Amino acid sequence: MRGSSRDLREGSERVLSMWIPLGDCPAEQGGLTYLEGSHHWALAEERARGDRRPAASITADLPALADARDARWLMADYRAGDVMVHSSYIVHASTDNVDPQGRIRLSTDIRYQRASEPIDWRWQEHWHEDDGL
Repeated sequence: MRGSSRDLREGSERVLSMWIPLGDCPAEQGGLTYLEGSHHWALAEERARGDRRPAASITADLPALADARDARWLMADYRAGDVMVHSSYIVHASTDNVDPQGRIRLSTDIRYQRASEPIDWRWQEHWHEDDGL
């Protein structure tokens, strides 16, 4: 299993993200996966360091990350109408699309935060491959 995971907290750390598949999304289409219990150690590490991890991919080697943390990657077959809600502290990724029929996955992310909290400036521009997202 390969994938990518990103930090979403250049602005407020108090962000809730919603991942929504736009149609059925079986696991082989590369849906969302969560690293079991990662919100506990991610928050503890930041508190111990006194700063936030930079916005970057943790690793593309998802099995090695799970082994290093003695955790499992949790994933599912998603159906139209499913909504996954998570904080910015849980390590998550999308996996490679290995659908034997060559179908693509369509999904969207919606993020919520208080209007008084600082925003993540990277989301205010059009995406570019060098912007760290």
